[in-house]
Amino acid sequence: MQVRRTWLFLMAFFLAIFPLLRGQDQAAPGFEWGGFQVQGAASAGYRFTDVKGYQPMFLELYDLRKGPRLTDFNMFGHNEGTNPFADNFSLTLSDLGGDPFPSAQLTLSKSKLYDLRVNWRQAYFYWNQNDNVILPTLGIMGLTNNHDWGTVRKMGSVDLTLHATNNLRFNFQYYRTSFSGPTFTTFSPDFLDSPASWGAFARANAYYLYAPTFNHTNRFTGGLDYTLRNWNFHYNLGYQAYTGNMTFNNVTSPQRSINTGTPSTASQLLNNVSWSAFRELKTPVSEFSYTGKPSSRLEMRGSYIFYRYRGPASFDQSFDGTNPAAYTVTQSGRANVTEPNNILEQGFTYYVNKWWNLDLDYRYSRFTTSTDGVFTSLLNGTTAATEQPSNAWKFGLHQLDFNMMFTPKPNLVIRPGVTFFKSDVEALEDGVADGARTLRTKSVEPALSVLYRPSSRFSVRGEIHSFNNGASFTAITPHTDLTGRVVGSLRLTNKFSLDDEVYLVSQRLLATDFHGKVQSNSTLLTYTLNDHYSIFGGFTYDNEFASGDVQYARGTPPLSGSIRDQALNRVWQGGLEAKPCKYFGIRFTGNFDRSTGLGQESGINPVYGPMTWPLATGTAYFDFPKAGRLSVDLQRTYYIQQIITGNNFSANMLMIRWTRSF
Repeated sequence: MQVRRTWLFLMAFFLAIFPLLRGQDQAAPGFEWGGFQVQGAASAGYRFTDVKGYQPMFLELYDLRKGPRLTDFNMFGHNEGTNPFADNFSLTLSDLGGDPFPSAQLTLSKSKLYDLRVNWRQAYFYWNQNDNVILPTLGIMGLTNNHDWGTVRKMGSVDLTLHATNNLRFNFQYYRTSFSGPTFTTFSPDFLDSPASWGAFARANAYYLYAPTFNHTNRFTGGLDYTLRNWNFHYNLGYQAYTGNMTFNNVTSPQRSINTGTPSTASQLLNNVSWSAFRELKTPVSEFSYTGKPSSRLEMRGSYIFYRYRGPASFDQSFDGTNPAAYTVTQSGRANVTEPNNILEQGFTYYVNKWWNLDLDYRYSRFTTSTDGVFTSLLNGTTAATEQPSNAWKFGLHQLDFNMMFTPKPNLVIRPGVTFFKSDVEALEDGVADGARTLRTKSVEPALSVLYRPSSRFSVRGEIHSFNNGASFTAITPHTDLTGRVVGSLRLTNKFSLDDEVYLVSQRLLATDFHGKVQSNSTLLTYTLNDHYSIFGGFTYDNEFASGDVQYARGTPPLSGSIRDQALNRVWQGGLEAKPCKYFGIRFTGNFDRSTGLGQESGINPVYGPMTWPLATGTAYFDFPKAGRLSVDLQRTYYIQQIITGNNFSANMLMIRWTRSF
């Protein structure tokens, strides 16, 4: 049915534009329509896809399915003020018909009167690792954590600017985004005021649940821009609303935990789960910003943003099973949430002389989340627990950036700088601060970047950042983080160029014995023989390492462990483009990815390790004078995991496209 609708759409579309395309000269595109000089191009075709192996992994990495596609459509129109409605218009469409990232854009404008821009785009996301294989290292089923999804995000906006005068403009905007689709997650049954013995059961049992989700945001704003000599002012006022819904249900009944490696879970079955969650937040929107030059040497900029989210949140949950005795649990919660947000920024740029300027920027962010609610739970219809907490999180961040830019020579730019942070996190329960979650952190980040271009054939730029935390709020916040990058470009001749990039990272957190390192180098060579022939080749080397300690909050001892993860990634790439004659050409690009290394936790044998993933794309095209271009794209890829082969696949994709300019 979906394919039939797509075909009808494409047929109707081409029937509509066929009169515009007929009789146009490919060498001299353009036609007259309604007083507009119009030109553009359309490209449509059909993709054939053949996938062998685990198809969900192919969807996660590519999601290029078979069927008709409108890959590109671009149409632009212009007139010299002869049309009273508009001077310019454009319509751009891409990847319609089923590809993962379709988009559309329409623009209309009338000089000194209005500008209208309409945008729409969509994105599909898939994640579904194969959990139905037997792990050779453990002899049980389960490759991943059983978290899967197939969701779509839709984003649309309408922006209208009205030019009242040369200095005054009014802006109106509507924005909507939605996120929906089926998801699967795991659920460890626990509840308010559960007994201490329940902790071992909850840790050992994680059940697979179906959890479809839907949330959307609507935003309406109106504002103005005003220019007064060297000053520009912008203000937006509006309203924003967010609504989120999610339900959870068991997949089968009775259902065993995904932890099949523990024999006791065979008798700890989950019969039914019914769980729904809802949240709705609404806020006014107030956004102000300005830029100005009080003098020839001084520039100023600033902004203030205010939001105040308010709304209800609720959940209702019930589940029953055996542990090993039968149990039934119900719990619910009702809360009102308030989240005021304030962001203030002020910056200055001072030009000391022609080759030296100073930048000073200050930013203060204040986010508060306050929740007042009632939470209840009931075990086996007899043991009840009720809480009426009043919780609040307060987060304040002061950030001060001081940078200088020196240009002692036209080909040399030096930018030293330093950033200071002061973060205050405060957690309150019934108005009393919780010391375990309250922390003040002071951090500093010195940085240096240099750009040197001694000639048009050679340039090099580098930067180094050193981040030092006075305290770590979480177990994954490094105490020190040193990052460096060097990028160079060399044109050996007019035909031959070399580009190289080096990237280094070193992180440490002594409290958890965490150490992380990244060493990466990427090289690209390009050779252009003439306008008809060119080739390129490259190699990327990436070495990543991390190790540290793990602490579990609840469950059966031991509650401490360690992790060690290392990966050595190599990527070879190459390609060529050739046009041996006037109407015929070919292109080829290919990547070959090879990853080796192992990840281990507390001495458990790894299930992830070496991986091979190549992709090659070949295109041949032929130009038919006055008719268009016929292109054939052939893609070949495969994905191989060495230890666990459950995700492996291979795929061939053939795309036949016709492109016509008008």
